[in-house]
Formats: sequence, structure tokens, C-alpha cells
Amino acid sequence: MRKSWILMSLIIAAVVTAGVLLSASSVADSKKTAEPHKYNIVIITADAMRADMLAANRESEVRTPHLDQLAEEGVNFTRAYCNITTTTPSHATLFSSLYPFDHKAYSNTSRISSKITTLPEILKSHGWHTAGIVNLPWLNSDVSNVPQGIDEFQSCVKIRKADKTNKWVMKFLDRQKGKKQPFFLWVHYIDTHTPYYAPGEYERMYYPKDKDPRAGKSGSLQKAWKMFPKHHQNNPFIDKWLRGITDADYVVATTKGSVSWTDHNVGEMIARLKRNGQWENTIFVFTSDHGESLGEHGLWFLHGGSFEVTARVPLIIRVPGGPKNKRIDELVSLVDIMPTLLTILKIDVPAQARGRDFWESIQSRKLSGGAVLVEHAGAYIISVVTPRYKYIRHRKTKDVYPSYPMKKGKEELYDLEADPKELKNLIKVKPALAKELRKLLADLRSGKKEDFIGEKAKIDEQTEEMLRSLGYTQ
Repeated sequence: MRKSWILMSLIIAAVVTAGVLLSASSVADSKKTAEPHKYNIVIITADAMRADMLAANRESEVRTPHLDQLAEEGVNFTRAYCNITTTTPSHATLFSSLYPFDHKAYSNTSRISSKITTLPEILKSHGWHTAGIVNLPWLNSDVSNVPQGIDEFQSCVKIRKADKTNKWVMKFLDRQKGKKQPFFLWVHYIDTHTPYYAPGEYERMYYPKDKDPRAGKSGSLQKAWKMFPKHHQNNPFIDKWLRGITDADYVVATTKGSVSWTDHNVGEMIARLKRNGQWENTIFVFTSDHGESLGEHGLWFLHGGSFEVTARVPLIIRVPGGPKNKRIDELVSLVDIMPTLLTILKIDVPAQARGRDFWESIQSRKLSGGAVLVEHAGAYIISVVTPRYKYIRHRKTKDVYPSYPMKKGKEELYDLEADPKELKNLIKVKPALAKELRKLLADLRSGKKEDFIGEKAKIDEQTEEMLRSLGYTQ
């Protein structure tokens, strides 16, 4: 048994090392293509949406018919992960194929270096018209620098809900109708982030219509309140959002409703692409920057830790003429998206990229299990996920979450197959396995290519107050 585990670990490590080195060799070994595939590209990031909220993943009651249809027309990655559980850093990884310890963004007050090459910049240099719309001010170009390379950019002055966001998107798609120049479009939806937005019928879609969530002087939400970080317990924004609510199930239900509402708006966008004759030439990507805790491990309505509910994200990729109705259970992560899209387009992957192209592997049916790296805001925690196990190491001592204190040197080890809810820490039970995973984590962090210098973003008082209200700063 011991020998078989070591052999398996060596195989996984070899696969990971190959994946890490792949992007560096891509530029040197690939044949130059005179003309890349001129597909349009649409990338949607639904902020804080959990992977288990996607109906196609068969893990919850949430209804997402339009995303299910998208999965039938493309590839659904059931074990996709973010590489850091915070908005700005995660989007930086998505568009640069760099890990947080490369691009140096560890919070929503971070600003990435202009020396980093992003996906929109690459596409722009190859003739794409680039556009995007975001709904958090710290994603704005002048704050995070994440949207560098996007020409037609709608900053967030005031948060727009999905329907208002779609109004701008529809006008953009209509303007591009009939044009030969391909476009890149990034759409950032905020409705699935606190305070969860589920309007009209979506508010009660997963909560009894005849039940009053404010009944009684105390209830499940009051018990959960004690588990909130201190800056949430005494936060006027949180208090206004949840004022009078006593049933935590109602808040969870609005989370689910916000997912179905977002699905509805995705459906409208796809319908417009089809009506405009753009769908058959469009690569469509749906994902999230991170997940959300809804009471698991005593963590409520935030994305602390690197447990599955926070680290796993939905990921569906639909490519014209590509695989259809394909479900992939192997591990992938957001760092892989840029090299994968560039490979599909037949554009060279920059040497800086950390991720691996998994599209050719899918088509050849030789996709391996691999492993992924996940970090926490502030570099508090770092973890590695393999097909079966997750190893977590606490890098700093921080008393942020009452139910989940972080202590430097603390380690966690979970068997995701036998213990999917991550309730039994095996770190003392499987010391040999822990040693192998420590080595695997070190391998993932090796091969550093460039040392980019990050900055603290310049943010105005309004943005600073919003960050405080959502619990990102104190």
C-alpha cells in the first residue's frame, strides 16, 4: 500500500511538473501560425458562485436551465478550482495565467504590474476588439489594472445588477453584429455575491412562500451571527442587509435564487448572440472567481478558508465545432484558462504563463488528474488539491473567523473521496501522505519565471467604505 501511494504521488508530481513547464515550452516548441482562428470570445465571471450551485453538476436543487444547455453544447468541468479565494487576485490569475505569488495580488486593494501580459492584451495585438464590464469598483482599471488591454471598458461607478449589466452587453453585441473583426468580451456579474440579489419570483424560488423569515425574536441567523467576523458583526451594511431576518435558511435560499436569476440573464445573452448570428463563431466561457461558505465549518456568507465550497468554481467552455455534452471530472483551475483559449485560437502562449492547455488533452482523451494550487487572501493559507486529497497549510496567524482561526504552521489533510465535507483532519493519521503532499506543494511553487512587483491600489473613500462594508478591510 505504501509503495503504491509513493508511485501514485510520483506520477502526480510528474504530471504537475509537466503542466507547470508546459507553458514555457509552448512558445519555443509551437509552430508559428500565420492566421489564428478568429473566434469571438465571451467570458462571464459570476462573482462568488459555488460550483455545487450549477444544476449540471447534480449537487443541489438550484435550477440553471440555460447553463445546463450551455453544458450540453460544450464541456462542463466539474472539478474546476480558483487559485485564490478573493476577487481581484482571482481575476488577475484568470487573465494572466499567473499564480498569486507571481502577480503579487493578495487582496482587493492590490494593483498588478503593467509588465504582466494579459489575455485581452494578447488578443488586442492579434486584431480583436476588446471590451468588458465590471460591477465592483476595485476591478476598475485605475484601481486593479486587471482589465489592461481592454479598450471599451465599463467601469463600476455604481453596482449594476445583472439586468442592467445586460442592457450594456446587448448594445455592445448589436454594435458588433456583421463586423468581420472578432471581439473579446468580459462580463462580470455581482448578483451572486453578498448581498445576494434574487428579485421577484427568484426571492422565494427556494424558500416557502408562506413562511416569514422574520418570525420570532431569535433563530438560526442569530446563532450564525456569533460566527461572523467581528467586522461583520458590527457592520452597518451587513446589519441593513439582514435586519429583522431570523432564519438563516432564507439567506441561503436567496443565494440560490440569485444563481437562477443570473442563469436567466446568461440565457438572454446567449439568445442575443444567436439572434445576431454571432453564436456559431463565439467561444463562450462561464465561471466564477471563487465560491462561498453558507454555514460550512461555521463560516457564513463569505469566502474564507480553502474548503471545497469556497475553492471550487463552475466552469463551462463551449467552442464552435468542439466537444459537446462532455463532463470532465479531472482537476483544472483558472490559471489554465488563458493558455487553453490561446491554444484553441492558435496563438502562442506567453512564456510567463503558469497554466497548462487542457483542450488538446480533452480532444485526445488523455487528460490526466494533475493537481491544483489554491491560496487565501493575504497569503494566510496555501493548499494543494489532488484527485483524492487536499492538503492545507496555514502560513500566518490570523484571528479573522471565530469558527476557523488561522495559526501559522497548522496543517490540514482531507480525503475528498471519503470525506467530501472535509470534517475529518487526517494530518496526524497519514504522516507519510502529508509528507508527499508537502513536496507536491513545493513542486507547484517551483519554476518561478518572472518577479513582478505588485502595488497597493489607489482607491477613493467611497470604494474604501464599500470594501469595509463587505468585510474585505477593517
